[in-house]
Amino acid sequence: MAMRRIGLLAAITVGLLAPAASAQDDPRVGITMGYPASVGIIWHVNDRVALRPEVNAQKSSGEFTTTTSIAFGPTTTTTTGTSTSDAWQVGVGVSALFYLTTHDALRTYVSPRWSYVRTSSSNTSSSAPPPSQTTGSVGNGNFVSGSFGAQYALGKRFGVFGELGVGYTHSDSAPLPPAAAGGVVVSSQTTTRTLATRSGAGVILYF
Repeated sequence: MAMRRIGLLAAITVGLLAPAASAQDDPRVGITMGYPASVGIIWHVNDRVALRPEVNAQKSSGEFTTTTSIAFGPTTTTTTGTSTSDAWQVGVGVSALFYLTTHDALRTYVSPRWSYVRTSSSNTSSSAPPPSQTTGSVGNGNFVSGSFGAQYALGKRFGVFGELGVGYTHSDSAPLPPAAAGGVVVSSQTTTRTLATRSGAGVILYF
């Protein structure tokens, strides 16, 4: 009789602990890769809340060459001009995911998001004969948004997500001082405010 009671107690204990063990086995941390282009980490604080910090970087460059020929009788004068441009953009952001519903592998959530972007650009134009001239600008922007999203688990360690919402951007930019000595320094700043819809999508790979 004592052995039966011990066996029954053990069976009940295993039955009660099985769901908890299963929940603990669910992956909590993963890597996200999304569009707009960004790489981040998702951390499930609990079954209802997750945090998703992310970073992104972009560099672009270009070169444009023009050749101008002017004829004065038998003499032709040729002038060649070259322009190069370089631009950098680096951003960081974080989203909070508050899960609303769960239907099998599909989960829906709402997500407030904040991000910061730093930009810089330079443009250099030269001609033969000189002089050459370099201009550029630096800027920074803050972006806040609210979105509704859905996350679908294609497996225990792989999933996809999509979001749609509204965002507000506040950005400032100012020109760089000229590199050449004796140049005219213009002190000015441009402020831009934008309210627009936003969308995003990506994949999740859990550890």
